[in-house]
Amino acid sequence: MVRAALTVAMVLAWFGVEYRDRPEIRLATCPACGQRQRRASFLVDRESGAWFHHGGAGSDGAPCRGNIFGLIAALAGLDVQREFTRVIELGASIAGVAPDRDPAESARRRDEYQARLAANVRQTAQERAAAEERVPLLWSKLATRHPDTGEPYLAGRGIDPAELRARGDVVRYRPDGAPCVLLHSFDGRPVNVIARQIDREPKILSLDIRRTLGRHEVRGSHSTIGTLVGCVSDLDTTGGGLDVAVLVEGVTDSIAAVLAFPGCVVLGANGWYRMAEIAAAVAPRIVKARGWLLVAADDDEQGVAGASDALRVAVDAGLVLRKSVRAIELGVHKDLAEAWRAGWRWTWPDDGVASGGAS
Repeated sequence: MVRAALTVAMVLAWFGVEYRDRPEIRLATCPACGQRQRRASFLVDRESGAWFHHGGAGSDGAPCRGNIFGLIAALAGLDVQREFTRVIELGASIAGVAPDRDPAESARRRDEYQARLAANVRQTAQERAAAEERVPLLWSKLATRHPDTGEPYLAGRGIDPAELRARGDVVRYRPDGAPCVLLHSFDGRPVNVIARQIDREPKILSLDIRRTLGRHEVRGSHSTIGTLVGCVSDLDTTGGGLDVAVLVEGVTDSIAAVLAFPGCVVLGANGWYRMAEIAAAVAPRIVKARGWLLVAADDDEQGVAGASDALRVAVDAGLVLRKSVRAIELGVHKDLAEAWRAGWRWTWPDDGVASGGAS
């Protein structure tokens, strides 16, 4: 009877949790581990109450997940297995099928939840800061060469490892050969190492904060917000320095862009949905420098969406489409790395209006 009367909206309202009320309910904060992201990305099924946070970690190190009773337990700070009777009783109160529903008790539980949430946010920030301080050391321990696997992989993608090394400390390698690049925060700090795994899933893998800190039970995580390879602060706003930024998606395209756009600042997005964030961060500097922003789009629905959002944000910030912000034309190629391997090379338009890419 309790389960039949409960809805996700009732549970979230009881605890005062803000959410996006759409066909898929999205939360900005994981109810179990307290991790918060700028995008409301923790999904709760409206009908079943099932929820899942792949990046979170419970006390056993497994992803945060559960059903509607697990959601209640997480928000109330209860153990859904050891205190299941209390969870059911609380669910009955939320659904209005318990005789002792008390508005004062509802307010008290909401206050308790907000206090736990604030504590989780503080802990998350502290753990993230501690982990990110170790990123430069972790980067320094990675190999600069991997002739057995990593370098042949890049060469097979049309990226000359020797030429890449000549451009600086761009790529390092895990013991298995996976090429890695640094992720920088928008203020220029190295905050993560992103690997492009070879022949295994997931293709893109970032640092695990549990391994970084050497602790099993942590609530924080390494940031995944920022720029791959280059830094926003590399753009020179005083004149005479670097004034062209190249915005691409993913590790391999970021590496390819280092070769394809010498003398430019490469700002790789760690996912298509991060492209607009980067454009918003760098566009004001480009306006001040009177420079350029070049945006590459992968030839798929998400890639086009990410690039389109980035172009729109850049224009809103004061750049002018096809004059100071321009899409990189890749022709028939699916992404920049494939285009580079096929012999595509960027040429600047000579009329300020025509398309920029050239084969």
